[in-house]
Amino acid sequence: MAVTLSIVGTSGSGKTTLITRIIPLLQQKGFRVGVIKHTAHGFSMDHEGKDSWKHQQAGADAVMVASETAYALVKKVTPVRLEELEGQMADLDLIITEGYKGSARPKIEVHRRETGKAPLKGLTRLVARITDAPQADGLPTLDPDDAQGVADFIAETFLA
Repeated sequence: MAVTLSIVGTSGSGKTTLITRIIPLLQQKGFRVGVIKHTAHGFSMDHEGKDSWKHQQAGADAVMVASETAYALVKKVTPVRLEELEGQMADLDLIITEGYKGSARPKIEVHRRETGKAPLKGLTRLVARITDAPQADGLPTLDPDDAQGVADFIAETFLA
C-alpha cells in the first residue's frame, strides 16, 4: 500500500517545481512514485478537435485513451474522495498530492518569501516546511533549493 504525502503551499510557491525535481531522485532510490494534482477548477486532458475530445463533447460519461504502455481516463464523477484516487495508485510506494491542504494526510508546506504571501494557516499534520524564511516552531525546515535533501527527508521519514 502506498504512503501519501501532501505538498501544500500558496500559488506560485514552487510546489510543482519541487515535485518534478524530487520524483527522479526518489526513483533513483528505488521507489515508485505517483502524483495526484488537486485543482479547484475544471480541466481537460484533451485538445479540441481530437477524437477523444469529440467523444467527451458528445456527452460520454468516461473517455479513455490507451496505448501499449499507458492510458488516461477522464470520467465524470460526483465529488471524489482522495481515498478513491489513492486506490488507483495503491501499487506504488509513494503518492505525492499537490494540494489537498484540508486532507488528513501528512503535509510538507512550501513557502518562499519572494511570493509576498504568508504561510498557510490551520494546517493539520504538518511535518516539515520547505522555505527560505526563518522558522521558530520546531518543525524540520528544508532548503527549497536542495531537492536531494528534500528527497532524502521524505525517504527517511515516510519510506524507511
